[in-house]
Order: sequence, then structure tokens, then C-alpha cells
Amino acid sequence: MLKKQIAVLVLSWMVSGQTLAADNLYTVFSVGYSDVEFIQDPNRGFGYKMAFGYQFDPQWYLEAGYQQLINDTLYTNDLPTATDVTQGENVQQGDALFLAFLGKASSPTGELFYRIGVLKTDIRGQQLLAGVRECEFGQANVLAITDFGAATMCDYDEGGVAGVIGLGFDYFVGARSMIRAEIEYIKGQDNLTVTTVNVGLRYNF
Repeated sequence: MLKKQIAVLVLSWMVSGQTLAADNLYTVFSVGYSDVEFIQDPNRGFGYKMAFGYQFDPQWYLEAGYQQLINDTLYTNDLPTATDVTQGENVQQGDALFLAFLGKASSPTGELFYRIGVLKTDIRGQQLLAGVRECEFGQANVLAITDFGAATMCDYDEGGVAGVIGLGFDYFVGARSMIRAEIEYIKGQDNLTVTTVNVGLRYNF
């Protein structure tokens, strides 16, 4: 959903990295679990995050990257089942580009940090409703479900802007490597609310 923007982001960091002090650069890759609510529909799932960071001050970092919030399998080739409709199945794929400032406090074992930033989000989803219904959000597609009858799939693909705050800790495990643990809270347009818990590896150049 954001493939072109990701390519531009990576290329720009590769170019700008040539002009920045290597000792102040780092990269992070994390995996996490998200509790997502979009348009008042809750969902949960796994995602990941990758980012580049730059320390521009002894206590401040600038970090930019890509974040997959959730990655359910959408109904693109197979029709939903009667059970899916009965349970009101809600599947979503969500990702974002982000830019954030991180303030840190160092200790002998690592760095405690907090995050404040903005995200460009893209949420694609499908919600199943029994019978022929109107969708409060998205495009309505009426389906004929085996052993059930008519059902309505509400299909949406919405971009937006969100803010994020977070708290985490980078634990020293080597001369240049750190284990990162972080919790984030994201709030955006169309009642987007995401709480994520991430664990990953940070490598300092």
C-alpha cells in the first residue's frame, strides 16, 4: 500500500547517510503485536517495524521508517464462509510511514526513551454483515454465501494521518547492538486507535 513511499524513504536515507556522521546513525527492526480499532471495529494481529535513526543531540534522536500495523488475509480469491459471516468477520491490513523524535536517558545497561511522532497511515479492510445491508463506511458488495444466503461485505481503503507516543528501552548486548522493547499508542483519523508492543534489534553504525 505504501511501496513507492517506502522506496523513496530508503533511497533518501541512503543518500543523506553519506553526509551524516556514521557514529550517530542506527537501524532498528522490530516485530510486534497490535490491538487495532478503526471505525469502531476492533481487531488484533502481528506486524513489524523497520527504521533508521540519527542522533542529532546527546539526548535526542530523529527516527523515520515503515510500520506494518496489522496484516490479515483479505477475501480476494476465496469467498467467506457462513461461519465468517455469523461471527461478523472483520479483516484488515494496515501500514504507515512515520517520523518521530526520541528523547533518551542513558544508564550503564542501556537507554530509556520516549517517542513523539506522526504517521501517514493506510488501512484496508473488509467487514461482513448478514443479509443485504448498507455500509456505514466503505463500498457495499452483496455476496451469495454457501449454506447461509445473502451477506454484505463492506470494503474500504482509507489513508490518513495519526500521532504516536511511546515508551521503550534499548538494552546493551554488544558494542554496537541493542535489544529494543517498546510500547506505543497511536491515534488517528476515522477513529483509528492502535496499541502496539514491539521487541526488536537496534544496530549502531
